[in-house]
Amino acid sequence: MRAFIFVIASVALVAQAWAAVQLNVNAKSGDVVTGERQFRVTAYANDPVTQVEFYVGSELRDTDTSTPYEFQFDSLNEPDGDTTIRFKAYTTKGETGEKTIVVHVDNQVSKGADFHVQKAEGFLSDSKWDDAVTEGRIALKADAKSGPAQRVLARAYLGSGQLDKAQKFAEDAVATNGKDEKSLNLLSVIDLRRAFVTINTGGATSETLDTIRNSLKSAVDARKKVLDMDVDAVGAPTDANAVAYADAAIAAGRYSLAVSVLQPVFGKDQRKTDVADRLAFAQMREGRLADALMTLRDLKKYGTPDAYSSALEGVLDTVTGQDQASDDAIKDAVLSDSENLGVRTAQAFIALSRNKTSVLAKLSADLSRDEGARPEVLYFLSALANRQGRYEDSVKFYERAVLAEPASADIYVEQGNQLIGLSQLPKVDQKQIDQQLEVAKIMFQTALEVRPESFEALAGLATVDLMQKHPVDALKMAQAAAAASPNAALGHYALAAALLANNRVSEAQTENNRAGQLDRKNLEGRGIPDAVAIWRYSSTGGRTPLLSSPR
Repeated sequence: MRAFIFVIASVALVAQAWAAVQLNVNAKSGDVVTGERQFRVTAYANDPVTQVEFYVGSELRDTDTSTPYEFQFDSLNEPDGDTTIRFKAYTTKGETGEKTIVVHVDNQVSKGADFHVQKAEGFLSDSKWDDAVTEGRIALKADAKSGPAQRVLARAYLGSGQLDKAQKFAEDAVATNGKDEKSLNLLSVIDLRRAFVTINTGGATSETLDTIRNSLKSAVDARKKVLDMDVDAVGAPTDANAVAYADAAIAAGRYSLAVSVLQPVFGKDQRKTDVADRLAFAQMREGRLADALMTLRDLKKYGTPDAYSSALEGVLDTVTGQDQASDDAIKDAVLSDSENLGVRTAQAFIALSRNKTSVLAKLSADLSRDEGARPEVLYFLSALANRQGRYEDSVKFYERAVLAEPASADIYVEQGNQLIGLSQLPKVDQKQIDQQLEVAKIMFQTALEVRPESFEALAGLATVDLMQKHPVDALKMAQAAAAASPNAALGHYALAAALLANNRVSEAQTENNRAGQLDRKNLEGRGIPDAVAIWRYSSTGGRTPLLSSPR
């Protein structure tokens, strides 16, 4: 009888033991944890398990109510050393089971921020974004104000497409050191990526448009700070550093500053080819075409023009309608130095301006092969793709161009004109037209962020306003375009259209005649334009001359 009772008791104890909740964890005591670690828990019980809790020390960190029971442990929130981890499960009948392990947190924080930044750099080069994030976070734990750590985190999150986190750490890096060019350039790139993603998502809601506009503006602002710092780094301008100072000013798009520094130097010695080339280039970019030609004529008279001088003369002759003189100048430039980047990009601009697509295609292909990362080369590739109806390729080249140089007014104007062109394609519904025109407007506004005096951008805004039936706004933009560069035909041509839209016919005819006088080759004898005519002219003969700057 006693034996029987013992057997029953034993069976009851076994059943009771099996009724308890059993936990298995994919970790054991003594494991070393670095960065983030995911724990997976398996629970066994006679009755359904309702939840599993996750404790670090005595603190409840998380609860999971469905299998598989998984918990993320971020060791960077803990001090290096031993840490107790506990898991506790509950069943529908109130039974519980626990599993406790002690892991060793070892993030090597004591090795310092620089050590982990270097490791992160290695992971970034291999596109191992998660590993780079871990090392960047460890570096930041070692030094909470480490700019390099903040930058590698921004780059890692950018690489993995987490733009909000990337922007946060880039902004932290700028806040740590507002004069750090790497941080500012990185912030610019992140803002551009956000704009690209938003544009590609589609839609023309006010919120979407604001995101695009603000992202592009932030990108330009950050980049302009870098370019302005580069100008300041040269020091106060003198005759001795005039060329270096002008190069920095030209790179920053501050052409009037470059002119003010170079003109006195050239006035003292008109034999200086390097000074003349830069002075004429800056004058041309300011819209002072006659002054630029005069500078080159003085160089011819007193000094020795080089290949770049001849290429620049060829561009200026094209813009002023002297095609034969342009061809002669380009011939001299090619004979002098056919591989000079200024010569090659001058040829590309002339082909684009004259609408010689096949010539532009050959020149662009050669430039892409040799200098495909330069923004001016990508500008020509984008314009070519647009001419050929390869609109997706045009957008890709535009994106690459602004990533190469976010503060390039020309590429934003080109993209704005492309979007206007897309709105004019057949079988485009009104919703698409509205969206394309709104984004085009943002492109022109961004160009003005780069260069407030850009008559092309102002004329582009006038064109969009006319297409959107806003004649009063169009008139304001067109008047600003004509005032920004009085000797550029495009501003007056746009003003003629805007005046007509406001029923000011006599004034419109006067401005149209003025445009014809300034560009006899393309505009003389034409009637008062409409918005489409302005866009067509802006996309061809009305472009601001563009070629690589002297170097």
